[in-house]
Amino acid sequence: MDHRKDLSVDELRAFHRVAIEADHLLEECLRDRLPLRAMLGRFLPALGGWMGAKAARLTTQDEHLQHETFGWGESELLQHASERTGDGVVKLPSGDTLVWQPLDLAGSEVGRIQVLIAGDRTGDTKILRVMLDAACEELDAVLAGVHAAAHKQRLIVAVNQALTNPVFELGIDTAVALIHKEICVPEFTLLYRDAVDTQRFHYRVYAHGQLCNDSERNPHPGIERGLKRHGTLLLDPDQQLMRQTVGYARGVDAVLISGMTRSEWLGKVLCTGGEHGFSTFALDVVEVMCESIGQRLVDFNRERRHLAQFFEAKVISELLRDPSYAERFLAPREETIAVLYADINSFTKISEQVLVDSSSIGRFVDRWSAGAVQLLWDHGGVFDKMVGDCIIGHFGPPFFREPPEQRALSAVKAARAISRFTAELEKEPLYEKVPQSGVVKGMGVAIGLNLCAMSVGLFGPNQDYTGFSSGMNSTARLQSLAGFRETLGMESFCEALEKTGDNVLQELKFGDWTETPVKNVKKPLRYRMIHFS
Repeated sequence: MDHRKDLSVDELRAFHRVAIEADHLLEECLRDRLPLRAMLGRFLPALGGWMGAKAARLTTQDEHLQHETFGWGESELLQHASERTGDGVVKLPSGDTLVWQPLDLAGSEVGRIQVLIAGDRTGDTKILRVMLDAACEELDAVLAGVHAAAHKQRLIVAVNQALTNPVFELGIDTAVALIHKEICVPEFTLLYRDAVDTQRFHYRVYAHGQLCNDSERNPHPGIERGLKRHGTLLLDPDQQLMRQTVGYARGVDAVLISGMTRSEWLGKVLCTGGEHGFSTFALDVVEVMCESIGQRLVDFNRERRHLAQFFEAKVISELLRDPSYAERFLAPREETIAVLYADINSFTKISEQVLVDSSSIGRFVDRWSAGAVQLLWDHGGVFDKMVGDCIIGHFGPPFFREPPEQRALSAVKAARAISRFTAELEKEPLYEKVPQSGVVKGMGVAIGLNLCAMSVGLFGPNQDYTGFSSGMNSTARLQSLAGFRETLGMESFCEALEKTGDNVLQELKFGDWTETPVKNVKKPLRYRMIHFS
């Protein structure tokens, strides 16, 4: 400032004395980790002592970036002092002297200060301005640090808030755009493993805060090649394979892990700073963001794994793209749906007389159920549960887009596929002894199909996706009536199926109508056998 030119010895001494004392005082405040109000509660009285003032008033932003005014002494006398730009010294109508100046760091204003001195001291203008400048020079950096910390905290809160978006991908998009705007992140890539199929990866690539590539709609050629060549090794923190894959010569990379006590690699973040890299401020924000993405990914994966008990991967992805999917699609609701019960023929005999040992039985159930459930999903079904060796599937949920007739059609196609799959199992080396044993005819499945009204959705303490109705009970009884490799369809199911006029009907043969009274069902079941060519 101009008033610091050609200082006299006394003025230089005053400048250095105030600067040293202000520096010591503020260092003590920082050491004691005082909040801003307590810090200024020490600083302003000390400033008054150095300058012989009776009041001081300072306006700046606090730790929450809220504008606040701090006062000492008779600071109410300064409330009506007219706002002045720049800095200066002036005699007030009251006869007192006002000294003021902005607080700034590298040209960026961080506040303003006014000091009131008794009597007319305008004759000491130069030394008063020099003393105030010396004190404020020390204070400027402290205030700038407070504001930077507050700004960083606010940015971190905003990033974390963005990541709470129920739609994981949209949360990442918003957070990346936000940090690019604030700290300049020209390149950002997130790669993460699928929660259900851990050999499958998803990724999102951003340039200047905007999404430019993602694994679902617009694949990145380099990442695709890298995944085929290196797979999980792209996540290895000890290698630079991912950096080479996306072509980032510099920047930050962080491996996302599942928790403090586990070292499972969930994913990896790579990003670059601007022309001069990342400042300490920017690095802190990026590191916290990476930690938050890791935690959000843990929650997201938990959500996917829960849904994967019932739904096929594509259905899960569509559900999770809707922030209110649970309320819109999974809350209990009354619908007419197609139901499939499929039970392995003579499972008890196969277990006790052919496979015998428990490990073989367990492997067989795993093999069959995995194949059968996948076929349910392939035909648009939802897996309800497995009861013993019987799987239960629903057709219609969770979106209920097609009419009941189409739900029945999907169910019969799934039944045919499961029946054929089960019969083919006996040709596999592990199970070829089943038909050879003579204990049973071979490997087959008994299936019951129904079209009925049902309350379906997430139920119970574990939030399982299931359905309840008398029609479910009837379908279970119907399935129990089916023999070796037989499929039975309830009257409502067969009638709906015939209305579709689909070409698959030409490949089916329907048996005669049959009525059978069963336990705990008021009316006899009316059904037909469905033969698959």
